[in-house]
Order: sequence, then C-alpha cells, then structure tokens
Amino acid sequence: MKKITQLSIVILLLIFAFLPFKTVTAEAPTVVYDVPISSLHPTQAGIGKIQISYKLTEYLANDAALTASFFEDFNEDNGYIKGNYLTADTQTPKQDKNLLKTVNMREELGALVNPALGSLSVQVVIGPHKEYYAIDGHHGSNTNQLIKEMTGLGYDKINVAVIADYSDLDEKTFWQTMLAQKYMYPKAYNVATHQYETISGLKLPKQMNNQLFVNDPFRGLNYFWRSTAINKDTISVPFAEFYWGEFMSRTHEFDDLNFQTPDDYQTAFERGNAIFEKLIASDAKYTHLFNEVVTKQYGITANQIGLQDSYSAAKLAKQQDKLDTAKAYMFSHQNLTTSNQAVFDGNTPVEPPTSEDSSTDDNTSTSNDETSSTDSTDSSSSASESDTSGSDTNSSDTATSSTASADNSSSASESDTSGSDTNSSDTATSSTDSENNSSSKSQKNSSERETSSSTDAAISPVEQTHSSDKTATTQIADSTLPHTGDSPIQFWLILLGAACVITAGIKFYRLKE
Repeated sequence: MKKITQLSIVILLLIFAFLPFKTVTAEAPTVVYDVPISSLHPTQAGIGKIQISYKLTEYLANDAALTASFFEDFNEDNGYIKGNYLTADTQTPKQDKNLLKTVNMREELGALVNPALGSLSVQVVIGPHKEYYAIDGHHGSNTNQLIKEMTGLGYDKINVAVIADYSDLDEKTFWQTMLAQKYMYPKAYNVATHQYETISGLKLPKQMNNQLFVNDPFRGLNYFWRSTAINKDTISVPFAEFYWGEFMSRTHEFDDLNFQTPDDYQTAFERGNAIFEKLIASDAKYTHLFNEVVTKQYGITANQIGLQDSYSAAKLAKQQDKLDTAKAYMFSHQNLTTSNQAVFDGNTPVEPPTSEDSSTDDNTSTSNDETSSTDSTDSSSSASESDTSGSDTNSSDTATSSTASADNSSSASESDTSGSDTNSSDTATSSTDSENNSSSKSQKNSSERETSSSTDAAISPVEQTHSSDKTATTQIADSTLPHTGDSPIQFWLILLGAACVITAGIKFYRLKE
C-alpha cells in the first residue's frame, strides 16, 4: 500500500509540473513611431474649438515661433518624460530637462519611448485594413495639424501606442467592438437642436482635420471650468468632458445660445460656473438631473469625472483670463469658428422624457435604448448599462451609445470605487434596470437604429486635453489588453485524466500483490 501511495504522489507531481498554467497579466502597448497624424482615424465627431484656440496662443509666439509649452506638451504626448530618455542600447542617460522644451525628442535625440517611464497620449486601435483609430488625443492632434497648416511649423507625425488589434474584424463587428469597449463616443452636440445627438459612423471625420469636426462648445468650455469646479487629475473615466456637456445641455439653460459670438461663450461660461457651484453644494435639482443624465445612463459618478469637493471661486479670475485670450484668438481666425453640422443630416432628435413623465417607471427613458442594442448582436449584452444614452437625443442614438458603455462600465467603477457622489448608489441598479427593460416605443425607429448600429458610431476620450486623456485611456488600455491563461475546461480535463491514471495504477498494484 505504501508503494501505491508513493506512486500516486509522483504521478500527481508530474502532472502539475507540466500543466501549462499562465499568469493573467496585461501586455504593454506596442509603440509605433512617427505615424502621420493625417492617417489617424478619429473616433469622435466633436472637439472643443475654444480650447484649441487657447492652446494655439500657448504654442505659438505671435504665430511665428514655437514656444517651450508646445515642445513640452508635444514631447509628453509622444511618451517622453523629463530627464528620462531611453536610447537604442536600452540605457537611460541623464539628459538636460530643458531639452524636453526645446526640441522634438524623437527627431533630435533618437530616443525610444520607455513604457516604464511614461505613457503616450495618443493611443490607437488597429481596425479594418490595418488602419489606426485614435481613441484619444483628438485635441492635441488637431492642434498640431492646425499649427502645421497655419504656420508651417511643428510636426505632422506622432508616436502612438497600439492597445488592441481588431484588424481581423469586418467593419460592422469592428464598430460594435469599439462601442462595447467604449473606445468611441458616438454623440456630438448639435447647436441647432441644443442636444447631443448620435451620429452615424459613416459621418465620422475620416482624418484629424479641424474643418471636419463638430464644434462642441461644452467640451471646449470644460477646459475653462477646471480649477474652479473640475479637477482634471481626479478624472478616472474616459469622455468625462462630454458627459459634463450632456449634463449641461439637459439643464436647458443654454438653449438661447448659438455660440457664434464671444458673448455667447462668456454667458455659457458664467452659467456653467453657477450650475457647478450649486451641484457641488448638493442642490437637489442639479443633483437629481446629474443622476438621471449621467449616473443612470453611464454608471459613473460626478467624482469620477472630476467634480471637486468645493467650488474654488479664487481660481475664477485666472480661468476668465484664459477664456478672454481664447475668445479673442478664436474669433479672429475664421477657421476656428466653423462646425461641421453636416454630420447631423438626416437625424431626427427626440427629447427624452423627464423623470416626472416616467415617475412610475424610472426605466422608461432607458427602454428605447435596450431594444436597439439587440442590433449590435454580441455586443448588446454588455452594452445595456449605457443604452440610455440614446434617450438624450434620438432613438438611433441607442444602438451606438448602448454598446459604448458596455464592458467599460465595470472598468469605470474600478477606477474610482469610492463613488462619493450623492448619486453613486444608483449606479448598480441602473445597469440592472436597463438590462431588463424594453419598450415598444423603440420599434418605430428600429430601421434607423439597425443602420446606425451596423457602422455607427463614433466614440475616447475623452479627454482630449493632454493630461486627462492620459489618465482615462491608460485605464482602458490596462483593462482590455490581450491576456493569457488556460481554459477552466482544459484544467478539469487534465485533473480527470490524472484521476484515471491514479485509479488504474492502484488497481494494477492490487492485482500484482
């Protein structure tokens, strides 16, 4: 019997020694150098041109020379960190920190990005035909393109980080996957209707070009609401600025503005600050509205998109000075006041029901989106949590934005589990409610949604200003990079085989004895 026991132990040790167990770890993004900015496909239709206008004043000295601010931001976007440059021999020599502010590091130093030292602002997904789809960095890329066009200065190439390869997918499945991973933002603010509307993926800009984008005033003003009401360093989910835009637009306190004059931007800036101040003070009206528009739709809290604990009126003067500078520059350059409204052609926006209209069932406004998410086939099950984004604008919205929040809603909550916003308790219930609800209302526009979801959509990140983009998209990359590991079925089959071998061995020795 002793021999049988020893044999059994040996067999088990041999089996476990050769089991191909693998640690589940995220792979580092692949860096691709000197990619032409014009070759990047956007994954959103709107940018804040008032913000870009301010950045141009920071980057250009009298439209004739590049400033230290330009090189610092450009090199950081390319993945370089002050004083740490990885050369071809994989060493990291100490360099003059001022070098970051004076030259294009890739061009002058020949330095290679060290993923351990920093992350690239522009992260991309490889799509059909092996083309790059930028999931962030839209503002920086468009700004660099504008500088090149307007002055001939700067650079039209940039380093990118490839975080996923979907090149083997057909176009329909590709967009469904992008939505499910929340790698795109399928809405844009239509100044004519004062609403965020979902647009077809076919109408997305084909390249980084200022003239091809919708001008989103709320996305732009979000940059100037920082410090007083928003802390960009605490933003933990992508597309934060767009969520604020959706919230602001749903107050309907901006419906009289067409954003064609500096005064409109000034008025919106002041109204937005007043709203933020009340929201921070837990005003019941705005707290409830934020919960309806953002938390219940996307499963995120105000804290996760940067809302400060207190309103900093002392910072208002500095932000006002920045806005004054931006307004003067923007309205003296006609190419910065344009908005590609053609992306909204054919849309039929529908005002979502108010909470009072759906008081008997909080999910009435979300059910339209639920139905449309089925058009997204496999993506629908993960997308229901953000389906309600469609209720902001039109029923075709639902297919795109529904899948968009998808799998990423979990990573959003992971990034800030504190959820100290007053509405955070609604997050879990909203996702469940959205999954189990459906409504016949959505059927009247089902054909539109099917067309929209198949190619549709366009969503990242959100932060398109340099630093908050990095925070948001880095989390996405970490949570969705390819992983390795064995199937549970394979594991149990191996154990079953081991048990059979041991049993056979025992019987053999018993017969022999």
